[in-house]
Amino acid sequence: MPTKPRKTVLVAGASGRLGGVADLLLADGHRVRAMTRDPGSSRAAELRELGAEIVFGDFDDPASIEAAAEGADAVFATGTAHRAGPEGEFRHGRNVADAAAAAGAHLVYGSGDGAAADSPLPLFRAKFEIEEHIRTRGGPHTILAPVYFMENLFNPWNLPALRASRFPSPLPVELVLQQAAIADVASFAVLAIERTDEFAGRRLTIASDELSGERAAAILSAVLDRDLEAEQIPVDQRPPGVQALFGWLERTGHSADIAALRWEHPEIGWHRYQDWAHSQRARFRELCPHPSLAAH
Repeated sequence: MPTKPRKTVLVAGASGRLGGVADLLLADGHRVRAMTRDPGSSRAAELRELGAEIVFGDFDDPASIEAAAEGADAVFATGTAHRAGPEGEFRHGRNVADAAAAAGAHLVYGSGDGAAADSPLPLFRAKFEIEEHIRTRGGPHTILAPVYFMENLFNPWNLPALRASRFPSPLPVELVLQQAAIADVASFAVLAIERTDEFAGRRLTIASDELSGERAAAILSAVLDRDLEAEQIPVDQRPPGVQALFGWLERTGHSADIAALRWEHPEIGWHRYQDWAHSQRARFRELCPHPSLAAH
């Protein structure tokens, strides 16, 4: 079996949600530059131990990103809306795209399904503007557009419900929602980096499974050995920033061709919701222990 060409890859925001891309690249034998604002963090120490080169970089400092990207074969980055909001996400995405183009590196960028110029959501409009900037700026690139993350279940506003044995659904519990496991998105990013000729210039929607809140609650109940009752998150318990997103998910939602993704890219090792739930059992125990354990 031929070996994969060893590449030098800058992973921008290596301590973020999709920082696992760095771990996968290292496991495949690539040279990884892990860009972080805090080279002294525990995550940086972990990546250094795995063999990554830790480099300072700040999404608001274009010169630092350009320095980190110099000589790289590929750059991976994703949106920063959780930290910087829509305007910050656009600014950060533009800075990364410019740095990758200046370095002549293949940019693999994590955007989001739903990005559109006329979207009612400022976040989706910002994501569209970044994608347009990547395309017009020039240089080799691949855009990944994941749907709603399975890991959003662990967002802070959902934890009280989980601790009370309720499954908080962003939609009415009978409606189906497409979701993506972060592990699958990270694996696809690595695939795009390793097979740049195949994925150059493409935009791919990424989804792992689709199911209703009722079905998700039943799966988690079986996996965790704990009865969870599905309920839609009440409007007064939704952070203002996600209210519009939940409305869009209910009115429009995602429409990825999951069967085609699995057929065309079986090497991803796609996670059904049950697979994902099993992989997250330790996290569930840590963040929302069973009520019967609360008094101990």
